[in-house]
Amino acid sequence: MKIVLVTNYWINSNGGGVKTYLTNLVDEFKKDSKIHIDVIFRKGEDNENHHILGNKFLFSIKSFYILRRIEPNMICSQGTWYCLLGSVLYRILYPNTKLIHTFHTDHSNKLPLFSKFFLQFLLNRCDCTTFVSKSLKEKKETILGLRFKKTKITYAGVSSPKEITDTELNSFYNRFNIKEDSIILLAHGLTSFKYKAEGAKLLIKSIKVVRKKYPSIVLILTKEGPFSNQLKNFSKSEGVYDNIIFTGNLDNPNIPLKICSLYTHTPLIEGGVSLAILEAMAMGKPILATSVGGIPEAIENGVNGLLVQPDSDVIAQKIIYLLENEEFAFKLGQNAQKTVKEKFDWRTSANIFLELCLLS
Repeated sequence: MKIVLVTNYWINSNGGGVKTYLTNLVDEFKKDSKIHIDVIFRKGEDNENHHILGNKFLFSIKSFYILRRIEPNMICSQGTWYCLLGSVLYRILYPNTKLIHTFHTDHSNKLPLFSKFFLQFLLNRCDCTTFVSKSLKEKKETILGLRFKKTKITYAGVSSPKEITDTELNSFYNRFNIKEDSIILLAHGLTSFKYKAEGAKLLIKSIKVVRKKYPSIVLILTKEGPFSNQLKNFSKSEGVYDNIIFTGNLDNPNIPLKICSLYTHTPLIEGGVSLAILEAMAMGKPILATSVGGIPEAIENGVNGLLVQPDSDVIAQKIIYLLENEEFAFKLGQNAQKTVKEKFDWRTSANIFLELCLLS
């Protein structure tokens, strides 16, 4: 079986959760010796696959010609119209090819009328549309007004955490001058987009309240993003800069995850189920997250994490509550680990795509 994945983001790009989702999905496909998979991509570096430079329309046309050369049994297009356009053109020419389109991200605004009709025309030519969360599917239907022939939910999975050595931990402590008696909160990747950075500001403001009771509190914000400097300046204006650690990009983000007392995830908008949350769940960390997007599909409030509204005072109160109630926090982490094992697995999502390909 030949599968082609058509995507904007691929390895060695700044694709965030979309890139991680796709690389793990492809790894699952490759475990089956009967499957040959190619990737057509616009951003990234990979000499073994098909990198198309140029504008979006040119990407669509060139991807069509690459598809003609490969002659796949199934095309998995991702996210954007220009990944879907070339795939639809090929599907019209070769109607026996299965075409699956996957949405990864949220849109808070309605599409212009022409854009909506154009996207709907493309989606009508797909055998199935998949979404990385139920919430995302509902938003595409209600906010964008799109309609889908057939749909499936293909959640992200999570790989088993790699062992972290004492040397790696000590190096991290020394590099960022973290005292061993610090109480560490962690948030991954909130520097990338405005709706995430606004959520990071809520965390930063909450530290002002939390440190009155816990002076050794430290909030680690990872990843270098467009809003990193803005968040640094905001933490200075709030008078908590000394309690915030900006790590920039890390080779192994699991190191701060290993040492944190609490994982926090507070975006104002979320499309799917955050991979960062799933990774924290897999490591058995108590989690505090805003109740947005697909997050409630992974976190059940009071069972395997705490869900909060985007309010800095409420966030501060819940952080203090979890720090004061260690046994309850530990139980949340245990339940989170169990949830990941039962519900979020890359093999499950890969199997859904394969089953869609085999259906007549």
